[in-house]
Amino acid sequence: MKSTIFFFIAALAATVAVHAQQIAVVAPGGATTHYTDLNLAIQGAESGSTIYLPGGGFQIADSTKITKKLSIIGVGHRPDNNGEGNTNVSGNFFFVGGSSGSTLMGIYLSGNVNIGASTDAINNFLLRYCNVNSVQVQNSNCQGVLINQNYLRNNSNGTGSAITFTNNILHSIQNVNSGIIGHNIITSAVSRYGTGMAFSLSGVDNSQIRNNIFLLNVSSLIAYHLGGNCLISNNLARSNFGDNCAVVGDWNDVFMEGLPAGVNSSIDYCLKNGTWKTGATDGSEIGIYGGSGFSDSALPPGPRIAASKIGEQTDANGNLPIEIKVEISSGK
Repeated sequence: MKSTIFFFIAALAATVAVHAQQIAVVAPGGATTHYTDLNLAIQGAESGSTIYLPGGGFQIADSTKITKKLSIIGVGHRPDNNGEGNTNVSGNFFFVGGSSGSTLMGIYLSGNVNIGASTDAINNFLLRYCNVNSVQVQNSNCQGVLINQNYLRNNSNGTGSAITFTNNILHSIQNVNSGIIGHNIITSAVSRYGTGMAFSLSGVDNSQIRNNIFLLNVSSLIAYHLGGNCLISNNLARSNFGDNCAVVGDWNDVFMEGLPAGVNSSIDYCLKNGTWKTGATDGSEIGIYGGSGFSDSALPPGPRIAASKIGEQTDANGNLPIEIKVEISSGK
């Protein structure tokens, strides 16, 4: 662990010393290479590498497909991060054949996270501490896909895979088979073709749907085409949904700042005291702060540069003064 931290700090220090927008790619053996283009960094990284993105803006092309196991880690998606600010990526990520075991953390993404392809099942993928448009699983055979502690601004599609959504603030979900949907705040609904209506959940089969908060006001809009084998319990909604549902009369009695409007990292989703504070299946809170919990800071675990100061010129010996403050985030 000490060697890992050393290489990470060395990579970040070199990033600041050379250019604030540089990307550090740390290979499994610890060798570090720097890039200024995210597409080239992905192409040049060997399987098992970690790509560290500093604060700032980056672009990824749709033609850049991730075909190897990579961990891509930014400094966080929130605009109020200290030090480096947030990591903002324009475009879409495509994790295709060969990228099983990959991780994406600490990034604001303008587009979607695409997992798998029509002929590629990607397994053991982790998305955490990110703010993305949506998650789009492209193959029903994907296994071990965990979507945890993210903001998902639009409808996400599991395409019949056994995907796990836990402790997210999200728009809506469709097409999950044998998955887990737990401890989320589900804010909206998506139109289901042919019904003339919109639903928070649709096409979900053989799955656990527990401990979620559904912000819709009409119970018939929560779900469409749920399989009979779904386990639905201990949710919070305006009308009864599943077993042991906590039915809300007024959202102002639930949230500290009233009914949240959509998916927005600047909103306070904390709950007031009530039956929902211990109403989850494990005795914890219903919603994002129960279960495994939710990180409000959304900082990826590990070292990060909190502040840096670079001298304007070298001294008489040709040395450039650099001051770097490094913090170790626990991810909470």
